[in-house]
Amino acid sequence: MLDTHQQGFAKLVAMIEALDVGMLTTADRSRTLRSRPMATQSAENGELCFFTSEESPKIAEIGKDAHVNVSYADPNNQTYVSVSGIARTSHDTARIKELWSERVRRWFPKGPDDPRLALLTVEISQAEYWDVDAGAMVNLVDRGASAEEIIAATDHRKMA
Repeated sequence: MLDTHQQGFAKLVAMIEALDVGMLTTADRSRTLRSRPMATQSAENGELCFFTSEESPKIAEIGKDAHVNVSYADPNNQTYVSVSGIARTSHDTARIKELWSERVRRWFPKGPDDPRLALLTVEISQAEYWDVDAGAMVNLVDRGASAEEIIAATDHRKMA
């Protein structure tokens, strides 16, 4: 698990919470990578939590290879996050009820007791983010700044 006390981790979590929906990538039986949008329910203690259907193909894919990636992007604000980790599913009723919100009901109309509802947790092993100061970037480009100056205007951190 990623050290949650290292520099930049709090910013990583704040960026994930602001971006809300990430693209979860798994490998199918033929090792083809598949991505789908997932609404983040929690980003704490070095783990990401999502609700999913027990009937979803991603459950079988994770059962065969638990290594996943979750990527987040907001091109308008030039913020990007990539998280790699190990996924697992559970039916932890108490945790499901803790994370439940009414916005999830459209997918699980029976509520937090829906028998198809599962909790997908990704234990973060590596993460990386890019946060570009758009205002500074415009000024740098306008004045013909060097590639090094432009790269320096990006807050980029890699955590392992």
